[in-house]
Amino acid sequence: MTMRVFVCLGLLLAATAANAQGYTTTVNRATNTVTTTGNGYTATTTRTSNSSGGATYTTTVTRAPGGYQPMGSGGYNPMGR
Repeated sequence: MTMRVFVCLGLLLAATAANAQGYTTTVNRATNTVTTTGNGYTATTTRTSNSSGGATYTTTVTRAPGGYQPMGSGGYNPMGR
């Protein structure tokens, strides 16, 4: 059951990306992690604790240098400023 949650989280991240390109999702049952990479980003979800009341997961998202920047390298600049 918990691996289904991992896979769903990974697929959800890939499906909701703003600029859909090629993504790779890797499930590692030994370390209880799901890693999704693509488009200059890596998202890793790890099960950090497990008890009879449920499990706790932590997701870390990192951006590769020079990754996708939807507003360009200068960021958001409203008109007139």
